[in-house]
Amino acid sequence: MTSLQSVRMLMVLLTAGLMAGALLTRWAWLRCSATLRGRRREELQFEEVGVVSQLTIHPLKSARGIPVETGRATRFGLACGPLEDRSFLVVTSEGRFVTGRQAGALMTVEVEVTYSTLKLKMKGEEDVEVDLQKAKEAGRVIETRIWGQAARGIDCGEEAAAWLSRALFRGQRLVRLLHRGDVLWDRPSLKPRYFEFPQFRASDRIFYADTSSFLVASESSLEDLNGRLEEPVSMGWFRPNVVVRGARPFDEDDWAFLKIGDVVLRRVKPCERCLLTTIDPTTGRRSPRKEPLHTLQQYRTPTHPPRLSKIWSKKPVFGVNMTTDSEGVVSVGDRVMIARASKHPEYAI
Repeated sequence: MTSLQSVRMLMVLLTAGLMAGALLTRWAWLRCSATLRGRRREELQFEEVGVVSQLTIHPLKSARGIPVETGRATRFGLACGPLEDRSFLVVTSEGRFVTGRQAGALMTVEVEVTYSTLKLKMKGEEDVEVDLQKAKEAGRVIETRIWGQAARGIDCGEEAAAWLSRALFRGQRLVRLLHRGDVLWDRPSLKPRYFEFPQFRASDRIFYADTSSFLVASESSLEDLNGRLEEPVSMGWFRPNVVVRGARPFDEDDWAFLKIGDVVLRRVKPCERCLLTTIDPTTGRRSPRKEPLHTLQQYRTPTHPPRLSKIWSKKPVFGVNMTTDSEGVVSVGDRVMIARASKHPEYAI
């Protein structure tokens, strides 16, 4: 072997050693982190606050949700068979994501999903069915961004695009439908840049949700709000995945962890509300009085910490954004246990 060959062989061995060392270090760090998280969770003080009263999956972002009796809490959100939360997305022809903020009619769109098809339904429009397998085989991938964060999806074809363009914008604006397919598996939860929320972790994942894999709310909080409104609203105005019955109004402000059987959800931040909550999900029309957002602003705007209260001065809180710490099955009627941030300040905002 020549001296040059020897040097090359030495470089290869050194590189392989460095890579193996890096992988071993990463494995040890993950093992250690998991052990520490497990110890911390064992030390948490859980208490029962109620039961699960509603489970809802929103396969198409901003479209109508689908209630289920039983689902699985995955790292990407609530799922049930072929139904996966926020796994379809409408985008413009330029690739910008579209929600009910830009197209209120999207809130009235109903979807039916099987493992191979998606059906879109809307009053006044003929149904359209998408062959998801054909879309996958066609392999057209569209890049987009959700609140500045890169995302992508498989184009669901011309029929769905034409249907949505007509139903949402009367053909005056062209949009397309994306499915996460097998091209979106590594989108991190969207940690806000404007404030440090310590509960976010680099391993948290989502599909097309705005922030995290779960949104949790309570029936009593809605009842409290409706007691202040001239025209009551349903929970559909807020689009949570999990609704809890039995807790005190807005008790969820103090939930650091939520445990349902083997499922553990971790709070990442309070859910600040926007103009999307002023759109009636049954009609797609915006409330002329900007309700219920206007009423929420009167008593649900954060007062601390000072920096966050300033940033959210017009963004009241309703519900809590959570992510999946432990996967498992969850059903309507299951007991809900919580660990309070007030008792575990290391998990507070």
